[in-house]
Amino acid sequence: MGRTGAYVDRALRVLADTRVQLAATVVAVSAATAGVIAVRREVVTKRTPISLTPNEESLVREQLARHYAFLGEGGHLLLWSTDGARLYALANDRAGGRVFSVDIASGARTALTGSGYVSSIARAGADMLLAVYSNTTASADIYAVETAGAEAAMRQIANVNHDILDSVRLSPAEDFWFTGARGDQVHGWILRPHGFNASRTYPLALHIHGGPQRASTHSFSHGQWNPNMNAAAGFAVVQINFHGSSGYGQNFTDSIRQKWGGYPYEDLMKGLDAVLANHTFVNGRRLVALGGSYGGYMANWLNGNTDRFSALVSHDGQFDMVSSYYTTDELWFVERLAGKFRTPTLFIHGANDFRLSLEQSLAPWTLLRRRGIPARLVYFADEGHWASRPGNSVRWYREVLE
Repeated sequence: MGRTGAYVDRALRVLADTRVQLAATVVAVSAATAGVIAVRREVVTKRTPISLTPNEESLVREQLARHYAFLGEGGHLLLWSTDGARLYALANDRAGGRVFSVDIASGARTALTGSGYVSSIARAGADMLLAVYSNTTASADIYAVETAGAEAAMRQIANVNHDILDSVRLSPAEDFWFTGARGDQVHGWILRPHGFNASRTYPLALHIHGGPQRASTHSFSHGQWNPNMNAAAGFAVVQINFHGSSGYGQNFTDSIRQKWGGYPYEDLMKGLDAVLANHTFVNGRRLVALGGSYGGYMANWLNGNTDRFSALVSHDGQFDMVSSYYTTDELWFVERLAGKFRTPTLFIHGANDFRLSLEQSLAPWTLLRRRGIPARLVYFADEGHWASRPGNSVRWYREVLE
């Protein structure tokens, strides 16, 4: 899948550094108990750092853990307005994560933010929210959202990672739509590779999201699945929100019940066809696909249904519906397709993954090895369903990109 170079190494460091700097900023800003807005104005206008004693930092971290702050799994997704008349909600909307204001009396909804992805919100006064926002080319940072304003009335009030991000090139997402399964319009996007030259052709990496009732988004990932990591390694990158994805209406999300393989597979194949028809710089003979959880399931499905990919990456993917019945609540994979496996595949699994146990990767790895087909199994002894430790995240990218 190509070798990592100095640019990819630098990009790996950016992912780790931005995550640490944002965490430090959130802790520092949240330390202000007498007026969070005033502290943020000081940060914006004077550019002066806020220092904490060890005891203060400990108290702040405890407070963040208790009340849920910007980072981690427990960020605010729903908040009441100070007068109780409105509910602020985060929702996926066509690959974006938007903040909506819902009037309790009428049910009317107003979008307060536009494109990009808001991952968490907190109140900062009667008419203002603080939000953690990112997009494909900008790592997560702190923004102010005017709750009485119109769509996209959002103002950046911290820029802690600008010096790091200025040292790398990040490709923006270029959206496209195509006709997929059921004749529905399906949304996807492509990122051009680093150092793009229109006269050259490039391999393509297809990112397949998990869930499947979730979505790829125009956000910045600090862990795995940052599409710009593949772009930095010289790949064109495509992401497709196939049937089952959230943010396109409940019917679209519900459409793959009992159809995990059919509609998404059809969408992915038609989406690739659309990319190849409209982007001559993509080499159709050099395609790879990678996915985690349901995305790993779909990588296995691809292995049994098509040979158009040169290699696959299946991270914590489901393989056998019979054994999976006793280890998870999701029962979908069609075992008979295993007889058609023939594509070289990298399997990745964590020892502490209790959603999908190790045999879900060990079984297809063994199958391919017994048939003499190139296969590799990367086993993280200290990880769960995702590789979340910084060192393991770096190793994950190196394994995928080597």
